[in-house]
Amino acid sequence: MKNIDEKREFLLNYYQKYKAFSLKEIDEIIEHYEYFEVEKNEHLQENGEFSKYTYLVIKGMLINYTYDYNGNKVVLNFIPEKYWAGGGEHYNLKDVNIQAVELTQLFKIKSTTLETLYENNDKYAFTEVRLIRNAFKSLKLRMFNNVSKPTIYNYEQLLKKFPNIEQRVPQKYIASYLGVTPQFFSKMKNDFIKNNQ
Repeated sequence: MKNIDEKREFLLNYYQKYKAFSLKEIDEIIEHYEYFEVEKNEHLQENGEFSKYTYLVIKGMLINYTYDYNGNKVVLNFIPEKYWAGGGEHYNLKDVNIQAVELTQLFKIKSTTLETLYENNDKYAFTEVRLIRNAFKSLKLRMFNNVSKPTIYNYEQLLKKFPNIEQRVPQKYIASYLGVTPQFFSKMKNDFIKNNQ
């Protein structure tokens, strides 16, 4: 974001979709956001520390991950453009890491500032409830699909949600997200491509 007008335009478009805020209220929100970039593989949260910020991705991709009992990285979520990450201790687990998987442009806002905005204005609280409700629904659907659907189905759903995911993140991260080994994923993907030619 080269200037304040680009910052305002992005956030204006983002918040206007909720149809709950006036332009004056959106401008009041915008002043609390700070633009910054993170390099590929850079962390925003790690080592059991909570980030003090909530992040909105402008361009790029983050992942949430943790480690299993064998010390293997387990990808929990992909966070592309117009998705949120972080949220301090209110919305994140202490052992969840946030990492950029490509050069990523972000807005950050102090989580405490965001909390204050929500507490002092019912419109913010209403918008937060909608965001949380949607995130919870997505999480429940993912959990349901992971235990009740075959891996190929979950792979197809991932491609529907993020059509260019395979060009943006390493294959091992997709395998981890699906709960399979990279070898299994590679074979399954090859079979999927053959069957859909």
